[in-house]
Amino acid sequence: MSRTKRRRGSRTNVTEPVEQATDDGTAAQAQSATPDIPATAAASAPEPAAVRVETTPAPETAAEAPAAEVQAAEPPPLPPDSSEELLQRAARQATLNREHARAIGIYRELLQRFPHNIKARNNLALVYERTGDHARALDQYGSCLDRDPGNVLVLVNRGALLGSMQRFAEAEADLQAALGIDSGSVDAHCNLGMVLSRKGQWAQAVPYLRRAIELDASRGEAHFYLGEALNHVDDLDGALSAYQRAVELRPNDARALYGLGIVLDRMNRPMEATQMYRRSRELSLT
Repeated sequence: MSRTKRRRGSRTNVTEPVEQATDDGTAAQAQSATPDIPATAAASAPEPAAVRVETTPAPETAAEAPAAEVQAAEPPPLPPDSSEELLQRAARQATLNREHARAIGIYRELLQRFPHNIKARNNLALVYERTGDHARALDQYGSCLDRDPGNVLVLVNRGALLGSMQRFAEAEADLQAALGIDSGSVDAHCNLGMVLSRKGQWAQAVPYLRRAIELDASRGEAHFYLGEALNHVDDLDGALSAYQRAVELRPNDARALYGLGIVLDRMNRPMEATQMYRRSRELSLT
């Protein structure tokens, strides 16, 4: 049985960041006989993470480092003669170890001695994000931009955070400003496409997501959101291709599998759709 597209009743919040190398769900069970299929995979599962950029590589994401892991104990002080570079290394290592309170303490000490270190301030904001302290994260991003208004990485990071907080107008302003400075910023294109998608401006999101993929075809979240957007503008062949690529890049992403099932259902391919729903449900339960 074919499905008709149903508009999303509410928006879902975004989880925290996927990092780039620079000192930086639960899908409901569904089968083809079920009459109520969400228009988007994100309606039934958490959305992909917004893209953040740190100033050195780090393998963890904020979603993998919940606020509950933050230790209340005060970090031991570093020697008073610690250099700027040593402090940055110590803070990055504490972040990698998920010792967030220690990382915050080191970054604060570093910034007391070297207040114009934009990289450290950006990374302090990212650690605050991981602990769920969005207000302090925004304060630090603001301090970065007071010192360096044209910093594309900071504009993208702040825009991504604002988008996750559903402060869409501010998010768009930051991301458009980033693109005005660097039109080749894949993170700005990707995040702007995601923000527009969350606003329900599907057609407007498509060119930004396509451009992000042109710049970096390995971005699974860009393919996922492109599938969402194309499904909503009834480009089913394009949506199918985008979701398939998202699944290739992220085989264990329940959202992408669920979205693929939605499109297959709309294309009157119920047996294949049921397989995707089943795989999505199995992954969401693991």
